[in-house]
Formats: sequence, C-alpha cells, structure tokens
Amino acid sequence: MTQTAMVETTPQPAACRTVNALLYVHMRNIYRSTGAGRVARQLTEHLARRTGVNIRILADQGDHGAVIDKLGEPWTSFPYHLFTKDTSVQQRQWLLVHRPSAQNYWPEAEIVHCTGESYVPKSKARLVVTVHDAAYFEKDAHQRSLATVGQSLRWRLLYAALSRTADVFHTVSHFSAERLGAVFPSIRSRLRVIHNAVSPRFFEPLNAVGEDFLQRNGLTNRPYVLWPGGLHYRKNAVMALEAWPILSGRRKDLMLVVSGHCDPALKARGEALGSSVLFTGFVEDDELHALYWGARATWFPSRYEGFGMPVLEAMASGSAVVASKTTSIPEVAGDAAMLVDPHSVSENVDALEAIVESAAHRDGLISEGKVQARKFTWDASAARLHELYSSLV
Repeated sequence: MTQTAMVETTPQPAACRTVNALLYVHMRNIYRSTGAGRVARQLTEHLARRTGVNIRILADQGDHGAVIDKLGEPWTSFPYHLFTKDTSVQQRQWLLVHRPSAQNYWPEAEIVHCTGESYVPKSKARLVVTVHDAAYFEKDAHQRSLATVGQSLRWRLLYAALSRTADVFHTVSHFSAERLGAVFPSIRSRLRVIHNAVSPRFFEPLNAVGEDFLQRNGLTNRPYVLWPGGLHYRKNAVMALEAWPILSGRRKDLMLVVSGHCDPALKARGEALGSSVLFTGFVEDDELHALYWGARATWFPSRYEGFGMPVLEAMASGSAVVASKTTSIPEVAGDAAMLVDPHSVSENVDALEAIVESAAHRDGLISEGKVQARKFTWDASAARLHELYSSLV
C-alpha cells in the first residue's frame, strides 16, 4: 500500500462559505515558537486573513495574560473565550467529564479545531484535531525513559477519546498519516493531510538584525555548518557528536553552530569538543534566518520527523541541506537536499564535506532548495484547511 492510498485527500469545493471556527490554541507555546507551536500560530494567522472564516480563540486565561502583549497583531485583535483553569487542568477535566462543551463558550461555533494534540468536547459542532506524528508510539524515535513512557500513556488516553469524538484528524505529512493510521486503525479513514509550510520571514533578504547577530557571534567570515533545533536524542545528536570531530579534523577552520535548546547532557558533550562548536541557544526568526543564510550547510539528520520544518526554512533562506533519508524528510525535501542514512557517520561526514568543499555543488542545492521551499506556503495550507472546514458544515 502506498503512503497516499491510506488517507483521503482534502476535498476542494468550488467556493468556501463563511464558517464559524473556534480554535483551541495553547498560547504558551506560540510565543517564540518552534515546531508544533509555530504550526498553530501560522495556521491561525493565515486562516484569519481569509474571507469566509470567522475565527475566535479558546485559550487559558493565564497564558493569554502572559503573552498577548508580546504576540502583538493579529493576536491582540482576535475575539477570545478564556477559561480560568490552567491548560493541563482544563484538559484533564475535558477528558474525564467531557464538559463544558465548546458551545458553552461560543454557541454559534460550527467547527472546533484543536490546533495541537488535545481535546475539547463539543455537541453540534464538528471537531478537527491537528496531530503531528506518531513519535511517542515508535520504538526508536525517543530514548526510552519514565518521561517518554508516561507521555505515551497519556497520549493513548487522549487518542482513545479523540477516536470516539473527532470528525477529522489533520496531519502534516503522508508519512505521519501512514504511521498514525498504523498505530490507531480506528482513525485511519478520518486522517487528512495538509502539509506544514515555511514562515514568510525565511523567504526575505537578510536584514540588519541578522547581520548584527552574525557579526556579534564571529560568524561573518567564518565557515560553519548549522545544526538547528538543539542537541537531542530524537534529532540524532549522539551520531553528530561522533561525526563532527572527524569533519572538523579535516577542516580546521570549520565551526559547528547549534541553535535552539539542548539536552543538558548532550550539550556538555558538545562543549567538551572545544571551540569548534558554538551554542547560540534559542534564536528569534531574524537571527535563525541569518544563521541559515550564512551557513555552508544546514545539517538535519534527525532520527524521526513528522514533517521537518528546518529543512524548508533552510532552503528558503538559501542554505544547502544535508538531512535524513528516512521518515517524512524525503517527502518534504524532494530532490533538493543531500539525503543520508541518519545512522551512518561516514555518509554524514562525506555529504557535509562535499558541500563545504564545492561551491558549485552548494550553489546547485541552494537553487533547487529555493524552488522546493516555495511549494510549501502557509497561505496554501490555510486555504486547504478552510476547504476542509467547509466540507464538514
């Protein structure tokens, strides 16, 4: 069975009528967002720009108060329905007693959309839930620990509730749809694929903020490889910490720049490699865009991805990419990246060295990457989500 055979494609009606959509957003996750938080933020903002979608936001009152001024427009102008309990407490109440329903917050809601893996009970409305991947149910995606076992159990309880109540599961790649359908066969027929995309900032030119960031970190005239997303087991940091000394031994002037939050133990191992590794911590989009733009290569050999936004962000910014040839990444990268075995140190080292050493090879990948990235826009994703809403009401 092919990946696309197991899920229906999103219907595309000739015209979309106005739909009342109540979006449940974990607001603590969308400020300075990455990953799932970035998806929730971008889909909400781009949906709000569309004619024919009347959006209101359901959120934690405490989270709203903490971040609303930092988020700015359009978030300061959205109409809100706020609950007073902490998000985790409210979520447990919804799962255990199935009330209050979405109609208690907005009786006219036709669509209730959980923009991440969560649950809101509803009566007459249709429930759409965004689900990103099946990583917590896969053998090797996460290092086994009490925390990951506990999260897997919690998510099984969540999916048990959703399998009885959700009308549609929006997921972000055909790979994720295939794996979620394998783990939870009861939701297979309700899975719909709408791909993630690239935030508009990454298509824009380097700006003064980015230039200043590169200069302050000594990267303006220093060749470097960028590792986005921090050092984590799932991102394949253990392999990277074995591969990097080999490459840096061949190219003494080359630096590895790691952006994002890191697992403390893995960061300590990286720091032990000396001055050839630079940790930036979390970076804002202007700074991340500059890091992609200035890198000789972006390195993303992740063990498991439901989508892999850094691949497209790098391509949009003008960086050549080395990434895994597994999970969702080939679906996202197409032929515009060097795809390698994430478990092979030699393949990773050789691919990076080829890009670093050959400007022609690098420029070819950059050109192909820009074309590939433009296939994935939030405007297009929001349009397909709007069509999905319209097909349900």
